[in-house]
Amino acid sequence: MSFTKDCVKTLRGTRILVTGGNSGLGFETVKIFATKDAEVIIAVRSIERGNAAVAKIKVEFPNSNITVMELDLSSQESIKTFSKNFHNKYDTLHILLNNAGVMTTPYGLTKDGLETQQGINHFGHFLLTNLLFDIIKKTKDARIVSVSSLAHKFGASIDFDNLLYAEGKGYNKAKAYSRSKLENLLFIYELDRRIKDKGLSVEVFAAHPGVSKTNLGRHLKQNWMSKLINFFQVFFSHPASKGCMPLFRACTDLAAKSGEFYGPNGFMQFKGDPVIVKSSKLSHDLEVAKKLWTYSEEVTHTKFNI
Repeated sequence: MSFTKDCVKTLRGTRILVTGGNSGLGFETVKIFATKDAEVIIAVRSIERGNAAVAKIKVEFPNSNITVMELDLSSQESIKTFSKNFHNKYDTLHILLNNAGVMTTPYGLTKDGLETQQGINHFGHFLLTNLLFDIIKKTKDARIVSVSSLAHKFGASIDFDNLLYAEGKGYNKAKAYSRSKLENLLFIYELDRRIKDKGLSVEVFAAHPGVSKTNLGRHLKQNWMSKLINFFQVFFSHPASKGCMPLFRACTDLAAKSGEFYGPNGFMQFKGDPVIVKSSKLSHDLEVAKKLWTYSEEVTHTKFNI
């Protein structure tokens, strides 16, 4: 039987934090959470855009319980401020959905000097998860879910000699995006192993939306190739309202087992219903995962204590 929104009857009493919940996959997932009576916090760079997103949801679901908090994942100072504000307001967090991200951006640096795509997609979420983990691990039946991508399989590599493309050396925006999505998986799998070693009850998952129509691809150069991609998207993609379902399942399916990866069940995982899928061999490399963990601690200037 396919997993659908109806498989979850209620999320009343569940507190959920969604990064980038104001648009795309995050917005669609927040909408589903709202229909299930969850308490949702959306963490966004722009409070104005966050409030606009909440207003849209409340038109359809006026009783939804959604709070907007400011978070810029490209700034470690902002992440630390967010964590402090969250700790001051909340003492539980049942679900952390690390959803926000950027895709195929031109070479650039975060406020802390990290390559933009990895800085936001991986290192920002690594630090956020680290800083919130004390609350998460004391919350009953807590989950951490990170959003990866099919792109983790294509052109992705981990070169610790030049992981962040220093001064743009060797930078390719598609490969940098793929690397960041591979890092999401390496992080989740390593986090799962460390949590299990400590015997904690926290569960962790990864999910990808397949080929989903969102605004993530806005940095793709508009040429014949992008036009061809847009043409084939008609046949090999699905809307964000469907693309968010692997995320929703990873967050809520009580039968799910920690460490699983969810994606669409269609041709090459492009679209379809949410099921357990396999990730690349490299994503399961134990030594690479440990090195990335240590590297992530170094560039975020924190120790991730499980």
